[in-house]
Parts: sequence; structure tokens; C-alpha cells
Amino acid sequence: MTGAAPAPLVVLHGANGSARDMQPLLDRLGTERPVIALDWLGHGGRPIPERFTVEAIGADLIAQLDARGIAAAHFFGFSVGGLLALWLAARHPERVLSVATLTAKFIYDARAIAHATHLTSAERLLRSNPERAAALERMHAPQDWQALIVKVRDMFAEFAERPPLTREELAGITKPVLALGALEDPLVPAAEVRELAGLVPGAIPALFPGTAHPLAQAPLDTIVRTLTRFIDNPAGLQRTARVKLTEFRWDRR
Repeated sequence: MTGAAPAPLVVLHGANGSARDMQPLLDRLGTERPVIALDWLGHGGRPIPERFTVEAIGADLIAQLDARGIAAAHFFGFSVGGLLALWLAARHPERVLSVATLTAKFIYDARAIAHATHLTSAERLLRSNPERAAALERMHAPQDWQALIVKVRDMFAEFAERPPLTREELAGITKPVLALGALEDPLVPAAEVRELAGLVPGAIPALFPGTAHPLAQAPLDTIVRTLTRFIDNPAGLQRTARVKLTEFRWDRR
């Protein structure tokens, strides 16, 4: 008699990215459980909607789970993908077993929105990072990647007036949460990771040196080891206010 198959892990990319962006992480996750990377609404070559909202993206993610026959899953979200995973945990807790976030962005004040708009400007990318611009063109074909990032930017602008998740909603999350972050990340400061972990009851914060934007610069091997341990036994991962991932102690009780 064999045990039940492990629940799948659903991986969510960041804004303007695609499931393809998450391949360096997927390559390290092994085959112990099913792993599925989903493209957001309007990303990865999917038709771009007239307007992006977190609600529409979240509903589309639920529809993708339904199409695959997935009733509930563990979630790993990178950057704004982490925000989406938390949104699912808050709004659709029956579909979520646990959430791990990597540099999840949840504070959208005027300064944060201006910074994100600057970094994702098509003009800036074409001028100063043509390799990324070319990658965006490939990953979103046949759609217009420049039209996509403008619409995502407009969604961010709306966050200033209507946050995608309130602090009260974060405080109401009952699922296990692992909040990973980087000490020198240019988009999500370590203080924001700590604040997020402080808002979600029982969330585990974990900080490592360096940055996670872009994803390839993060210590992915260590992140995957910690993520796997968290999914297998969330209560066993020692809660701490600040710790390097390589210093995590694992309680196997």
C-alpha cells in the first residue's frame, strides 16, 4: 500500500515575467512532488487584457488550477508573484496549503510605485538593458511586451489608492507562510520582508545576503532546500527575526 501523492507546488513569476523566468528555480526542485509554473493572465504570450487587476489575475490562477484538477496546492511566489500567493491565501484559503514568498512586494506607496515604474520602463530597458528587453520580447511573443508592461504599470499605480492586500487581510491569513528576502535587494528592502512576516501570524522570515532581483542572483540551491523543508514540515522550521539561510536550524521533532 502506497501513501497519497504529495500535493503539488505552484510557482508564480513576478510582474512582466513568465513561467520561463522561473526555470532556474524549477531545475533545482527535483521530482519528489509535482511542480507547476503558471503564467499570469496576459503574460508568457497569453492575450493581454484591457486592464490588469489582482482580482482578475487571481481568478485566472484559480481557473488554471481547476483546469488541472488541483483542489489545493503549496505556492511559491517571486516578487509580485509572492503578493499573488498571499492574496490567494487570504481570499481563497481552501485552495492554499502553504505560501513561500521571495522578496514579496506588498507596500505600494508613491515612492515604491515610482521606482517600479522607472525600472520597468520600456525606454529604459531598451537603452540600458537591451538583453532583458530582447528576453521580454521573446517570452511574451506574439504579444507586444511594451504594451504589457504599460498595463502592469497602470495596475501598480492603482495600488496607491487601493492596496491589493490590506494589513488586516494579511493578519487574517491562517496558512503557513515563509517570507524569504535579500538584505540588499533594490526592489524589496529587508525591512519590508520583516514587516510582512510580522503581519502574518506565525510567518517565518528568512534573509540572505545580496539580492533576488534578478532571480538568478539569489542563492537558489539554499532557497530550494529551505523551501522543501518548509513544505514538508512548516512547524519544524525555527522562527527567527533575522537569519541567513545557510544558518537555518531544522527541528526534526
